[in-house]
Amino acid sequence: MSTDKSLRILAAATCCLGLTAASHATVLLPAGLGDLAREARSIARGRVAAVDAEWSDDRRTIETVVTLEVETYLKGPLGGTLQFRVPGGSLGRYRRIFVGAPEFSVDQRVVVFLGAQGPSVPYVLSLSQSVFRLVPNADESSWSVRPPPVLPASSSAALAVRGDPARQSMPLAEFEQRVRALVGGLR
Repeated sequence: MSTDKSLRILAAATCCLGLTAASHATVLLPAGLGDLAREARSIARGRVAAVDAEWSDDRRTIETVVTLEVETYLKGPLGGTLQFRVPGGSLGRYRRIFVGAPEFSVDQRVVVFLGAQGPSVPYVLSLSQSVFRLVPNADESSWSVRPPPVLPASSSAALAVRGDPARQSMPLAEFEQRVRALVGGLR
């Protein structure tokens, strides 16, 4: 066999092996408020009471368990205090960074869209896209939602553009009204 033909066979085999190697990546597709409401098992608004990182059952990865003191449910009540998992976290000298995963801190007020499978601890849907942080308005008598949700398009597809000045914080009351309307329309 000629050297040239052997090199081509070797190159083709190497390419085939490279294509079959395991690849790990995080791909986030924009999730609209309608998609999140439809997929969520539970939607809760509350105050973060605790954030605790722990090893997974097989001790191969770190997850963070967030405890939320629930003020109200917009869908699927799960009790006055709710715990859910988020990938990533820090334990001693070990830290796992999961691109796209939300981070929480104690006393934050949030609205979270949660998924669940079987009797397990719920998890956040679509990573950071399903966490809406509440910030007090200037008068401190009401709250707004950040980031602004990607609202369902009425007729044609709408693009979500990062930094778009037209996307403003939404008052909490309006946000909850829209979510309840979407959840009610799913039944």
